[in-house]
Amino acid sequence: MLRPTTSSTVLRVLALGLTASLTFVLACPTPSGEGEGEGEGEGEGEGEGEVPFEGDCPAKPAGGNSVCDVQNPESENAVGVGSNVVLPGVVATSPSFGSSFTDGVPGRFSVFVGNDPNAPRGGVVVTWFADAGLPNDIAIGDVLTVEGTVNENRLQAATKPDSETRIDATAITKTGGNTPLSPLAIAASAINEDYEGVLITVQGGTVATIDQFTFTLDNGLKVANAIFKYSAVVGESFTSITGVVRYDIFGELGFELSPRTAADLVSASRPTNSVTELNDGTKRRCAGTEFNQCIVVAEGIVTSPAGFVTTSATRGKQFGFFLADPAAVDGAGRFTANSAVFVAVNPGNTLEPVTLGGYTYDSSEFNWSTGGPQIGDLVTVTGDNADSFGQPSLRNVTAVEKTGVGTVPLPALFSATPAAGEHPLSQLKGGRIDYPGDFAGVENIPAGAEVADIAQWRGVLVELKNVETTNPCFDQVLNPANGTPSRRDFGNFVVTGDVEVGGFFALDQQFAGFYFQDNAGVAIPSANQQCSNAALKCEDSRALGQEFTSLIGVFSLRFDVHTVNPRQVSDYDGVSFVAADTGNCPGGT
Repeated sequence: MLRPTTSSTVLRVLALGLTASLTFVLACPTPSGEGEGEGEGEGEGEGEGEVPFEGDCPAKPAGGNSVCDVQNPESENAVGVGSNVVLPGVVATSPSFGSSFTDGVPGRFSVFVGNDPNAPRGGVVVTWFADAGLPNDIAIGDVLTVEGTVNENRLQAATKPDSETRIDATAITKTGGNTPLSPLAIAASAINEDYEGVLITVQGGTVATIDQFTFTLDNGLKVANAIFKYSAVVGESFTSITGVVRYDIFGELGFELSPRTAADLVSASRPTNSVTELNDGTKRRCAGTEFNQCIVVAEGIVTSPAGFVTTSATRGKQFGFFLADPAAVDGAGRFTANSAVFVAVNPGNTLEPVTLGGYTYDSSEFNWSTGGPQIGDLVTVTGDNADSFGQPSLRNVTAVEKTGVGTVPLPALFSATPAAGEHPLSQLKGGRIDYPGDFAGVENIPAGAEVADIAQWRGVLVELKNVETTNPCFDQVLNPANGTPSRRDFGNFVVTGDVEVGGFFALDQQFAGFYFQDNAGVAIPSANQQCSNAALKCEDSRALGQEFTSLIGVFSLRFDVHTVNPRQVSDYDGVSFVAADTGNCPGGT
């Protein structure tokens, strides 16, 4: 909040033509601790032309001051910067919320409080360190007594005319609860320093732009995610938005509104997009370094189970599934290019919880307790339309809602000698480059750069027609110098057309080629987890020359490698598995 000096007060009074005499203004004492140049770089000449607070602060309460005495430097009981203050009987207008996170643990807490009744200059933010021993579980409506020091907070030098008024708390005591204040209804254009820290409601507005921390409406209102993160969509319109007003100390770009819960945002209409629209340029796709700037609501049909992706110490396990546009099909009912996207979701994320509709995730067990997204589910996903390491993705997902069950269209069909309606296998060529140094030119790595039109098939469900295994152990690279394996075997193999088959969905070992257990279920030492097709293993899908009438999977890009990833045993069709040691194979085959 701007804290004017006596001189700037005179200028503001004269500019507004108020009837109070100049002699009376000059006779008013400057509040304690204020003066020329005080307030962390604030001083003469700031704020001319702004509308001053014209109301009176409430009577000074017993045992302390009102919030208005902190926010209104013209109050007869004004409390200046650096002064201690006691605010008895104030009401929490937000829950306590954390900031300055380290490994998911907040270093500071804050809460907005206000006088009852709610009024201009009647709100302020209170902050304290997480280890200060103060209550961190304050709820909206709690009645509090706050003790602390008045401070003006800014991150930069005095290059802007405002700062954030706050109370650095030394004590917070709960004295009552369940008495929420009513917000003040004002226009977005009316927000100024009179409403800093105050609970308000703004009617109407449509989302014009989004950045990592805020979204901005067409009426100029900036809405911040400091307390509650709402995944707004460009073009979304609101009936109303409620929140506390705070000064943007990070960008110093003025005042912004911080909603506190989902109920504070009443959406009138929320645009949705098909998956195809995410891929064809209709919606901007964020680069890997951009976050929360291309949020969309996408509708589609699930074409894969939820496969495990990675684990984060603070956000839990991340899973991924593929989502397709069920309307993006050709005359034969098969998926067309650019019809799919990868969805990355952390259902157990405690920092940014994911809303699940129709699904339940058990964070304690890291499992979907009622089943995750299944093939054929119709879902609506809210997330960032992004290009994640080259793979079209919906990342930073905040909501996944199951809306029904549908029929998955047929996969796009690929063949070595394509007929009408089929695509050449060459469009799916893995295209790994040669390894440098000792591994340059190793023959079991398909040479050559990726084909020019390969990107259009990323994420799409595909079918390979009449192919056979041409390289049974693609991941296992032998060092030509000594013949020892340089990498463990992760189950990939190559089929006709140099198309690489991967194991993203981690099927049973007899189908995906994972040799982490022997036929009896005994763990294989890591040193021996390598491809050895010379002694064919039970039902080894990677035996050289193994034929597949049909091989179905999701085509994806991971770690700069393109692979077709079968999702279930039935994706391998027309296979007569070869096994040398039939005595140890289930069923003797």
